[in-house]
Formats: sequence, C-alpha cells, structure tokens
Amino acid sequence: MSSPSKRCVRSFAWLLLVLAITGLFSHGSFYVKGSDGASPSIGEAEAAIRQAFNATLDAERAGANVSGLIVRLNDAGSLLTMAEVAYGNGNLSGAVDLAGQSLRTAYDVKDDALKMKDSAAQNTHSLIVSSVIFWASGASGFTLLLILVWIWFKRFYARRLPKLKPEVTSGAED
Repeated sequence: MSSPSKRCVRSFAWLLLVLAITGLFSHGSFYVKGSDGASPSIGEAEAAIRQAFNATLDAERAGANVSGLIVRLNDAGSLLTMAEVAYGNGNLSGAVDLAGQSLRTAYDVKDDALKMKDSAAQNTHSLIVSSVIFWASGASGFTLLLILVWIWFKRFYARRLPKLKPEVTSGAED
C-alpha cells in the first residue's frame, strides 16, 4: 500500500473512531429532542454515509482504486460531526445545512463507488477474456510449432535412413 493510501485509510479509521465515540456519548439525544427537522436530517446523513461506506468497500473488493472516495467519505463524516455538534449546541438551522451537505456528499460518493465497482468488474471480465484468448492462442501456436518440428524431423530422418549402411561388427552373436 502506498503512503497516500495509508494516510487515507488512517484518516478514515480516525473518522470512524470519532463517529463511534460520538455515538457512545450521544445516548440517542440527537433523535429524541423533538420534531425540529434537524434530527431526521442527521439520521438520514448517517444512513447515507453508512451506505456510501459499504458501496466504497464493495468497489474496493472489486478492484477499484477508492482512495479518492475515502477522502470524500471522510469529508462527509466531518460535515456530519459538525452537524451533530451544531445540533447539540442548539443551532438547528446550521445542523440541518451541514447534515444536508454531508448527505449530498455521501450520495455522490455512493454513486461514484457504484460506478467504479461496475467499471472494475468490467475491467476484470475483459482481463479474464483476454487472458483466456492469449492462453488459447499461445497453446495453439505452440502445438502447431511442435507438429511442424515433428514433420520436419520425420522427413529429415526418412531421407537420411536409406543412405545409412549397416555395420557388421566382429564377434557379434547370431
């Protein structure tokens, strides 16, 4: 793994740790405070980030380079954390705005991750097909070469055999 991707993974791990700690200390207070519109936005953003993370993980498993997605997912998590802090401080309009930004970023990341997963799957499929074609043509060419060499040696020895004279050795037992 290269150094920038290690930093991305490390940053993402810190983001997840911050989200987990925030969730431990919130005790559901973000969802219980009333029908102000901020808590559903925050919950929706959290769900969107979770879906974007799963889509990014699937894209990585398919072979896509997801380092840029991880950075953007980290940004969405940071916006969500700021929304939660704003909500906790009573800034409901700021919390709704930040949660909306986080939600949009998470949806964009999810869409891009799905596209990257499909692209990686297509690339893997085309790589497999080209490998099979290369293997089949190489095996066919090698087999043809062996047949041609066998035919050449057969003709060479068939022409040479009549010119050979048997040798008689003394003391040979009959």
